[in-house]
Amino acid sequence: MRKAGHAFAAAIVDAHGGGEPAYPGHAQPILQIGRDSPERKVILDAVRASVERRLGIKVVFVVDRITVFGDWAFASVHPRNEAGNRIDYRRTRIAKDFDPEQDSDLAGALLRRKDAAWSVVEEAFLPTDVYWEEWETKYKLPRALFFSE
Repeated sequence: MRKAGHAFAAAIVDAHGGGEPAYPGHAQPILQIGRDSPERKVILDAVRASVERRLGIKVVFVVDRITVFGDWAFASVHPRNEAGNRIDYRRTRIAKDFDPEQDSDLAGALLRRKDAAWSVVEEAFLPTDVYWEEWETKYKLPRALFFSE
């Protein structure tokens, strides 16, 4: 699996071009993970396990953003049922806590890689506010990992 990670890094070009750091003060670039990247499946599978455990159903994702910064990854996704349709959260494990007037249709996850495995460190499920700003500060990560201006 380690070799796939190296192939992935060599195959992806950072979004800002060139070899300069994508974030001042940080030596590593922030990589946008494309649809054809092997790293994408590994990251999404880690997020999927958490979301499926929470909801009690199988899900697929509509991906907004997957980025990697060294051994950190951020994923912003919209969970969908196995048919690819919006989930009726009132028919899941979170039904009693779901408020369709308040809750979003988004899941965000901060992951960390150890060896070749990604694991979810923080998650925000159906957030109603900017959830990643706390993660940016807590883990001293560049804002560009979470948000493109």
